[in-house]
Amino acid sequence: MFDSQKFRDDFLKRLDNKLHLEDLFNYIPDAYFFAKDAQGRFINISHTWMDILAIPREEDIIGKTDFDIHPKDLAEQYVAEDQRVMESASPLPNQVWLIPDRHGNLKWYLCSKIPLFGDGGQVIGVAGVLRDIKVAGTEFQSYQELDKVIAYVLEHYQERIQISDLADLMYLSVSQFDRKFKKLYQITPQKYILRVRINAACQSLTRTEKRVSEIALESGFYDQSYFTKQFVNLMGISPSEYRKKFKSHESMS
Repeated sequence: MFDSQKFRDDFLKRLDNKLHLEDLFNYIPDAYFFAKDAQGRFINISHTWMDILAIPREEDIIGKTDFDIHPKDLAEQYVAEDQRVMESASPLPNQVWLIPDRHGNLKWYLCSKIPLFGDGGQVIGVAGVLRDIKVAGTEFQSYQELDKVIAYVLEHYQERIQISDLADLMYLSVSQFDRKFKKLYQITPQKYILRVRINAACQSLTRTEKRVSEIALESGFYDQSYFTKQFVNLMGISPSEYRKKFKSHESMS
């Protein structure tokens, strides 16, 4: 009787090197691969994903963590999910993530992760694949139903946005809309609006010489102290510190 497991294992033992999955994903424009060790340090990443994140060389990302390349609040969520996968030793498919690209634009991705096992059977890391939610296929039509809400927030974030107005766009009550949005995107509408505003502020801080107070106003905040407090909560540093840290990097990209 044919032993498929032995057949596969025997072939893999003959390989000169480990399978380089990231090389394959480099030829798939809408899928992005990464792998990390148990401490959350990147050990592999597809060049296509590096392009999205504006990382020019592998040495700029290998050995780094999410906290080195993403805002603090997002990095904390990514790391928490990695831990969930490693602790359960089970795959976690099609989780929704909000990630800023090289231009600072926020995009939604579907991320599927699997645990990586060592020779002794212990979990030694995590690997994942991301896809742009807009090109993920008709099976994710539920997310596309909220496109008009996402577009509205991106267009009107400088203004006061009432959750009731967003609910009206979907012909839902506020409570129904809030539950639907949070279930699909794993974030409340209020936090998404805040994230969009903070992201807009980040772009202005690195691309203009405008005063922080002016940037706060243009980003939809009507009080500079509140803006600064929310900025620190999400980014882990003050607006002025963020400008000093990333302005030189922005000018080179």
